[in-house]
Amino acid sequence: MSKRQKVIGEAGQNLAASALRAFGVNMIEKIGTPVRCIPHPTQHGYYRVIWDEPVAGDHRGVIGDGRSVLIETKTVLDRNLRWSDFRKHQPGALSEHTQLGGLSLVVWVHASGVYVMTWPISDFGPGTSIDAQRATELNADNSR
Repeated sequence: MSKRQKVIGEAGQNLAASALRAFGVNMIEKIGTPVRCIPHPTQHGYYRVIWDEPVAGDHRGVIGDGRSVLIETKTVLDRNLRWSDFRKHQPGALSEHTQLGGLSLVVWVHASGVYVMTWPISDFGPGTSIDAQRATELNADNSR
C-alpha cells in the first residue's frame, strides 16, 4: 500500500466513523490487524512485519440496547464498489456476524458521499458492483 493510499484510507475511516455515529453506532473501536515481527536474517536489530490472521472487519460498535455491530469500510472514491474490493474472508465474516444476531454494515466512502449499507446486500456478489445511485437506494436508515 502506497503512502497516498494509506492517507486516503485513513481519511475514509474518519468519514466512516462520523457517518456511523450519525447512524447511531456507539463505542466505535478500530479492530487492529495482528502482526508478527520476525528478526531480519542478516541485519541485526531489524525486523520484517508479517501479517497474521485476517480480522473480521475494520470496526466494532454497539447500537440500540447493546446489539453488536461489525463494520467493513471501503474507500473507493472514483469508481463503483466492486465485490472484488472485499478480501476473500470479509463477506463470510460479515455474514456470520449477521447470522449470529449482530448487525453487519458496509460503509462505502465515495467522492459523491458516504453510504452505510446493511449486510448482506441484495444482488451483490462475485462479478458485481454497486454504483452511487444504488448505494443511495441501499443507504441504511435509522429504522433497524
